[in-house]
Amino acid sequence: MAMMHGGSARLERVWLLPVAAASVGLFVVAETVGAPLGASAIANFSDYANKATATAPALIQLAAAAMMVRVLLMRVPDPFRQMQLICLSRFGNGWLLAAACLPFLLMPLLFSGFGILKMLIPVAAPFSWDATFAAADRALFFGYQPWQLTHALFGGEIPTLIIDRLYTGWIAFLSLAIAWAAVSASRYDRARFFLTFTAVWIVLGVVGATMLSSAGPCFAAAVGADPDGEFAPLMVRLAVMGDSLNAVGWQQVLWDAHVARRYGFGMGISAMPSLHNAIAVLYALALSRRSRALGRAGWIYAAVIWIGSVHLGWHYAVDGLVAAAATIGLWTLAGRYLAHFGYSPDLGWLHPEASGAPALAP
Repeated sequence: MAMMHGGSARLERVWLLPVAAASVGLFVVAETVGAPLGASAIANFSDYANKATATAPALIQLAAAAMMVRVLLMRVPDPFRQMQLICLSRFGNGWLLAAACLPFLLMPLLFSGFGILKMLIPVAAPFSWDATFAAADRALFFGYQPWQLTHALFGGEIPTLIIDRLYTGWIAFLSLAIAWAAVSASRYDRARFFLTFTAVWIVLGVVGATMLSSAGPCFAAAVGADPDGEFAPLMVRLAVMGDSLNAVGWQQVLWDAHVARRYGFGMGISAMPSLHNAIAVLYALALSRRSRALGRAGWIYAAVIWIGSVHLGWHYAVDGLVAAAATIGLWTLAGRYLAHFGYSPDLGWLHPEASGAPALAP
């Protein structure tokens, strides 16, 4: 198709409608499947919506501050008029406004549906792949489990605590990433990010996790998948630091909920493929589109998340490797899909006049 011109703002629907359909569809499926079992996507959505509402004011203030700093750095004669122009270029007609605002509703729907289906994975597909993935790790690391390497390199309490906090910080970055992609990223980057982001949660987090149902090293013994006790020393090391590590407390909470069949916000056990690793890789891919420096920072963070997922007992190393490869594949497919509809990788924002919005008076 021909290259999309700046005035074709309504073509935001090329990515927005599939993302909306997938998010709503997953939510409906989760409610239909989960409600009879006492796992309501509607109840789960209220929890995610409350979290989103609580963080929204801070995110809006941060976005406004970033915009103001950007305008001041431009050294224009009238910075307030420049801010108006920027707002018109980004939110100046119905499709552009929808593309900026709807992700804040659609992503909680997506997370709610995913969360319910993740909690139901052991019901539909009992954990059966842990031994296979543990063996794969052993083969990749020449007869050792990768946690033995990470703890040999930085197994002290302080390095482990730092890794634990960086790993936990992944959750906070979700809100920041969604806000950045919806409001600040270029039109092309926004479209590619949300297409890939949505696909990761559904294709990897639901379909892949069900097909490759596994609990992870921290739960391997509990599900009968660690007869030789390969992960027992790891769990002992973590337990010694248990009071200071978020991972140890959360692992106990998740296991207690799993045993009691208690369905709630943030619960559910699934190791392969790792969404922590997948989303971190997506951040790196998106940041690499902005600059080399940001891209390097993104890949360093993705590496830290991969190491942390093993170091803290959450995942097998292959969980992260498969997640990374699949995410790069989905990112590539999203790029080809957008190219088919004329999205150029250098597509930025519209001039206010091109967006269909009224121009400002001089």
